[in-house]
Amino acid sequence: MAKTGKQIQSDVLALLKRSSLPALISGKVYRKGYRPRDSKAEDAIVIFTTGLPGQVQTGVVTINIYVPDIDPCENGVLVENGQRCETLEKAASDWVDSLTTAVSNYKFKLQQTIYTEEEPEINQHFIVVKLQYEYID
Repeated sequence: MAKTGKQIQSDVLALLKRSSLPALISGKVYRKGYRPRDSKAEDAIVIFTTGLPGQVQTGVVTINIYVPDIDPCENGVLVENGQRCETLEKAASDWVDSLTTAVSNYKFKLQQTIYTEEEPEINQHFIVVKLQYEYID
């Protein structure tokens, strides 16, 4: 039976919550739309991005990990916490490497390189992890 987008999102959310990655961030793991609007924590958001039905379902799930900007010179100018983003990019990469068919019915691989994007309206940056998946029921 084919899975829906919400079911796939829930499966990836559960895999992420059972990993060591949530212990490395100061915030929580949320599904898209549930992160508190004013959060200043390092939160991970799981987003169902796209999917194609078929005997083998394929698609993409995105995980964004937010990192608050810092004021290193204590002059009111906020900048990316580059060191922290680099640490979390590596941790996210390690998590992706751990996603084998032994832990789920999915076959995962990165759709693109893990990278960091700016979110200037909230003075945060976020790590972008785009996971390509195949699901065979």
